[in-house]
Amino acid sequence: MKNYKKITLVLYALVLFFTFLPATSSHADVNKKKILSLISKNTSSRKKIGIMIRSADTGKTVFRYNSKKNFIPASNNKILSSVAALSLLGKDFRFKTEFYLGGGIHSNVGHGGLYVKGFGDPSIDIKNLRDIVGEIKALGVTRIDGGIYLDGSYFDETYYGKGWNSEWYGRSFCPPIAAISFNYNKAKIRVFAPNARGMSARVITKPAEFPFPIKSSVYSTSRKSGVTAKFNKQNELKILGYISNRKKSETLEVSVPDPFFYFGAVLRQVLEKNGIEVSGSINRGIVPKWAGKILTHYSEPLGTIIHEYNKESVNIIGENIVKVIGAEFSNTPGSWESGVLVIESHLRRTGLNGNFSLADGSGLSRLNRVSPENITRALYNAYNNPEISEEFVSSLPVAGVDGTLKKRFRNLKGRVYAKTGYIQGARSLSGYVFGKNGRVYIFSIISNGMGTRVKALQNTILRELAY
Repeated sequence: MKNYKKITLVLYALVLFFTFLPATSSHADVNKKKILSLISKNTSSRKKIGIMIRSADTGKTVFRYNSKKNFIPASNNKILSSVAALSLLGKDFRFKTEFYLGGGIHSNVGHGGLYVKGFGDPSIDIKNLRDIVGEIKALGVTRIDGGIYLDGSYFDETYYGKGWNSEWYGRSFCPPIAAISFNYNKAKIRVFAPNARGMSARVITKPAEFPFPIKSSVYSTSRKSGVTAKFNKQNELKILGYISNRKKSETLEVSVPDPFFYFGAVLRQVLEKNGIEVSGSINRGIVPKWAGKILTHYSEPLGTIIHEYNKESVNIIGENIVKVIGAEFSNTPGSWESGVLVIESHLRRTGLNGNFSLADGSGLSRLNRVSPENITRALYNAYNNPEISEEFVSSLPVAGVDGTLKKRFRNLKGRVYAKTGYIQGARSLSGYVFGKNGRVYIFSIISNGMGTRVKALQNTILRELAY
């Protein structure tokens, strides 16, 4: 996970600077006629876009257009799940993963198998696994008898959300959601063209401990490269296609079909690389009552994880958050249904109108329906809540600086903090603009069916607010 702690204080200092800067102008300076004229230029787009702009200080409306209409928000859904998670779980909440031995440690041997119980931590990576294995080794364990068991009972068994396109399964942005995860349940695959006819393509994976079998049929070509990677029913990764002689290699990202095997198999490799032999297979299994806990791994605080979630739009974080909220507040295995009910109830209590509906956390689902008015209400609440404002506002991508806005709005560098959103047919942008007049504006621009044309309108609106 990227470390955003160093820039958090700098960015939030900018927020505070603008918040307390005396205003020298009124909201009437926003050229509403100019914005309306851009919308009216294309009559077919009038019903396809909604806009809401508020004062961050008072919450009063500055401009609205179709602001109460519900749209598919795409990744702007992350705003709602972030605000709810920070409020309900708290910025200091840490995901945990527990490790047990079924029969204790005798003569440096861990008996009865190693059990891993996951509680929805989406952030475990190879460094974390090495640290975990280091702790196991420090207990004097040199061998584990009985295999490795993965307990995912904290979540339900539904891996993919309602309204997710099944054609996305296997893509890196659409991983399976389970109580145990490793490396965001995805991997990066780099494929090199064969040097000569009849030779196999060289494949490098990240992580290097990638445990699934790989079968490749990749050839050199003088034409344009075209390589695909897809898991078959036997959980083998099949790589097919051609690589241009000029390009030499292709890089792909895939999500894995079995997150439990992924975690367990990589854990086994790390154990053995550190001198801890493992006998037995990798299986699913509930931690038995007689097992003894040997360690608990805790994630970074939620406030830190939310930065990665919003800056880089990491979908798995949002989905794990929803299921964790469901588990924590309903006392049942975490599910999208239970988590969404808790989140929707919280958002309505904090002032959002009741006609919105959520299906997931990240915005992958086309069943999400939210209005620009409700998005800006959530943004207003977060901005004015001292318990979460620093973590939330600084988690948003900054124009011309980082995240998904690093290459956008460079003429407004550092003045726009906003969440982008895109799935087929839906584009959204919502957040904060820090204007030269000392005002801080909250905005939400959501379009469904308008295509890339909405970008010009986004650019114009943000310039109007900033200057």
